[in-house]
Amino acid sequence: MMRTRMGSRRVLGAGLVALTALGALAALAPADAAAQVPGGRLPGQPPGESSSGGNGTQWDLGATVSLMAPHGQFSSFVNEGFGGALTALLGFEDSPAFRVRFDAGYVNYGSETLGVPVFSVTDRILTDIVTRNNVGYLGLGPEIRLPYGPVQPFVNGFAGLGYFFTVSSVEHGWDLYDSPYDGTTVNFDDVRAAYGFGGGLSIPFNWSAKPVLLRLEAQYRRHGRTEYLVPGSIVEDGFGGSSFSPIASDVDFVLFQLGLTFRV
Repeated sequence: MMRTRMGSRRVLGAGLVALTALGALAALAPADAAAQVPGGRLPGQPPGESSSGGNGTQWDLGATVSLMAPHGQFSSFVNEGFGGALTALLGFEDSPAFRVRFDAGYVNYGSETLGVPVFSVTDRILTDIVTRNNVGYLGLGPEIRLPYGPVQPFVNGFAGLGYFFTVSSVEHGWDLYDSPYDGTTVNFDDVRAAYGFGGGLSIPFNWSAKPVLLRLEAQYRRHGRTEYLVPGSIVEDGFGGSSFSPIASDVDFVLFQLGLTFRV
């Protein structure tokens, strides 16, 4: 069962309320400002975006590379991890400052390699069994941005899921491409609810109707009490079997992300 501190829930709730209020104010501001500008267009506003009065939607898609920095109890058992994510952002022409954001990502935070003999009669020919410790994650929530200008700050909040899983697979070696030993096994997994918040900067590369932006951001993710494996958690018994020693702790980490988004 996931356990969270009530103080953290209050902070998150207050943050989401602030995001919503900021979004409502920011959504009204462009229309008022545009009415005072000749031609009804704000400085730095892409020609493909309406200042006000639109009722359509816009999709921006993106991809990032990620560095995971564990925090709190999680940092006692896990080092930094690396991965990537895909992002979809749904915007609204009549509220360009407010968007709905969806994230799906993956981080690997550890691995170990075990050399095993291919044939039982000799250990002269070995192949590698590689075990990897991973986190997959999903998030859905609001994003508030300053939609115009050469540097566009944004903040976001989300609720979602974290999937912690450890898999072992046979690495190809010599002539094992058609080997029956080839395969992947999920050794251990756990699914937990997650929530968090983040922020960063978007830097446009162009001002066309289909802008491309560089995004730099940090996102804090909290998962509560979670069970997971780390390198060394699986121990061989010497007779073809193995035992697992999962770690149970609160799992918090920060994702530092760098990527691109583009309008579709």
